[in-house]
Amino acid sequence: MTEIAGVLFLWNILLYVKALSVPCTPYAFRCLSGKCIPRSGYCNWKGDCSDNADEAYCNLDPLESCPTGWSLCERSDQCFPSHWLCDGRKDCRDGSDEANCAIKDLKDPRFVAGKERLISWFKQRRKSGSAVDKWGVQLHRVAVALYLADESIFSPDNSTGQEISYELTIQLLRRFSKDKKMSSQELALYIHAMMVACMDPRDFYGDNLVLELRKRTECSGNYTNPFQILVLCNAGDTMTSWDVDRVTAAYNSQHRPFWTDTQALASLALACLSSRPNLVTDERILKAMLHELKRRQFRNGTVDNVKTTALVVQALLIHDSFKKDFDIELALRSILESVKNNISLLNAYYALPVLSNTSLLNVSSSHCRRAPETEAEALAKALDVNEEAVSVQYSVWMGDKIELARTWRIQMRQNSSVYDVIETVSRIDSRQKAEYSVVEGKPFVTSLGGLEDDPETGTFWFVHLRALKSDGQPELMKQTFFTLNLSSKATICVKAKKSSQRTVPQGMGHEMTEGKLRASGFFK
Repeated sequence: MTEIAGVLFLWNILLYVKALSVPCTPYAFRCLSGKCIPRSGYCNWKGDCSDNADEAYCNLDPLESCPTGWSLCERSDQCFPSHWLCDGRKDCRDGSDEANCAIKDLKDPRFVAGKERLISWFKQRRKSGSAVDKWGVQLHRVAVALYLADESIFSPDNSTGQEISYELTIQLLRRFSKDKKMSSQELALYIHAMMVACMDPRDFYGDNLVLELRKRTECSGNYTNPFQILVLCNAGDTMTSWDVDRVTAAYNSQHRPFWTDTQALASLALACLSSRPNLVTDERILKAMLHELKRRQFRNGTVDNVKTTALVVQALLIHDSFKKDFDIELALRSILESVKNNISLLNAYYALPVLSNTSLLNVSSSHCRRAPETEAEALAKALDVNEEAVSVQYSVWMGDKIELARTWRIQMRQNSSVYDVIETVSRIDSRQKAEYSVVEGKPFVTSLGGLEDDPETGTFWFVHLRALKSDGQPELMKQTFFTLNLSSKATICVKAKKSSQRTVPQGMGHEMTEGKLRASGFFK
């Protein structure tokens, strides 16, 4: 008998219930109970919130209206949280929440050319003959502006982005070695730059820069620069009503210099805070802020100067506020004219995002590729199951007799399939990877644990079922293990055996007894 790899599936179902939940980020949905669920759970007809809040406004009666803080989809009876409007993700079934979000004028060749000219201007600032400080002291702003114009600049294969990331590290190390007393505003600029450059501001050689900025912000006295709060919010720091009060106070501090700039930054910060599900903010305050900014526009389209105009337009991108009571075309023309000649870095820094239809609200590290998970990280993630769970024991050995086996014990969601189990284990140990092919619309395993189908010997993978207490031969099942969930008990046999017909169904079966599922696997 040829010895072939064998796999034993043995799991015991532990029937305990935990609600599926995720961290309460701006992109999550907050239930009335206070917990947050994945955004994909909103209006999916499943009731992921225990209070059913995620399904409450998905089929609105014609006589009803959306509650405060919600908006109505254009061509359906569905409401969605207002802070999801124009955020790049379609939440309405008709897609109307993202349908008219771009500034149409930006598609004009003149504006496209202006954007490309500014990108080139930033890149030409690089000192090619210098070994260090190629990008200058404003590198943090250069990084953010280039990212908001094209996030792919910080992809692993982009040499410009990689060089900027390296120089950011050198600059920060030099600054910290000489003077750890850099201003809070400069620290905030570096945190933004680190985020777009896929550097962790919470662990810069052991220093948590986000925590440092938070400490400084809370000790800043009666006035806080709203840019600092915007950066903390973008960085995913825990935001509180104290932050809301500080932003509102900064907006209302008319004695502050550069008043309109501060108002625009405060509006951006409040918009970010409003997206946080743990905070309750009055939408009317943000609308009033944005309306006041519109009133600052001159007849020639500008708001004070180019820099301020660009910053105000960034703020008015919130909920597409520029569409009413603001001449966006004149504003864009004034920005475009101003950056044709004698460009200053600050003007370019604020103008380039506008010409790219983005704003400082879009600074994030969501584009960054995560490093491959270590075995310990994958195992910890696999064990972190926050819903009705199944305890799974997965073993692998060679041949018919179990003389030496490797075993993994993990928790899986109860509705997981055998496919999910195999994929989870393969993330923990890449040597256990399975490969598949589709035949007549059905997926078939072609390789498991490094053992492939062998057409010359006629040996292929199959999944069988044997009754729980039976000693008889296992029966070939028609269900694929892609669709069969771990919701019952059975004896499961996974075989690699000789067959003259490859398209015999691959699958598995199961039955329930006393809340436990037992399975054994063997190969011939």
